[in-house]
Amino acid sequence: MKKPMLTIIGIICVCFSMYMILPTFAGTWRDDFEDNDTREWKIYNLNRQAEKWWINDNEAVGEIFEPGFMSLWLTGDLKWKNYSVSCRAKLVDDRNEPPSIGLTLHDRGEEDSRYLFFIDYVFDIVRIVKAVHDDWSSVRHFFTPEEDTWYQLKATVYENGDLEFSIQNLDAEVDAEPQVFTAFDPDPLPGGQAGLVVADARVRFDDVEITGANIPNGGPGKPRSVEPQAKLTTTWGKLKTR
Repeated sequence: MKKPMLTIIGIICVCFSMYMILPTFAGTWRDDFEDNDTREWKIYNLNRQAEKWWINDNEAVGEIFEPGFMSLWLTGDLKWKNYSVSCRAKLVDDRNEPPSIGLTLHDRGEEDSRYLFFIDYVFDIVRIVKAVHDDWSSVRHFFTPEEDTWYQLKATVYENGDLEFSIQNLDAEVDAEPQVFTAFDPDPLPGGQAGLVVADARVRFDDVEITGANIPNGGPGKPRSVEPQAKLTTTWGKLKTR
């Protein structure tokens, strides 16, 4: 009688151990802009005279040339929290003001709080910004971007307050490693939407992917094969207000 019981217990233990070591798969939301449908996106605080977003050749295009302002194109849910956003982005046109391109995470729209991760093409830096109303705190890192060049951007907000921004030049050598820039927020913002950011520029975006523990599987994009991903204070203009 004892041998069968031990055998059963052994099988249960093995199965439980296998269950414990299985990886936890987060949800992923995608948009590759191949359906020419923008209904899941919304321009924050739309000013039709200054900014616009549209789909062209299966890529999203964002444009704003109003000095001192940004345009944000948002998707998702205010409940989204501690996730990553990645996409391809390329600056194709700019004017007199400093052009910038990047991502916004934990964006709460009209509540006017968000994280911004962007490339500044004039001052040759990247900025990781915590923006709450008119209070902007940022960490700067040196980075020399190139115009008309595709970059793989990835920004992540971690539960412990770590912020990470990864940039990889897709037009460089095949084995070029991404550059990773970090910051830390001891008082993390609550969750919020994700989005794309443009300032004084026309920028093309593609292959948006949002991944996190509470991100739903979905979006209009097609699944892609998995590939390895490799307190200063400043004021940089203000988000638009009506």
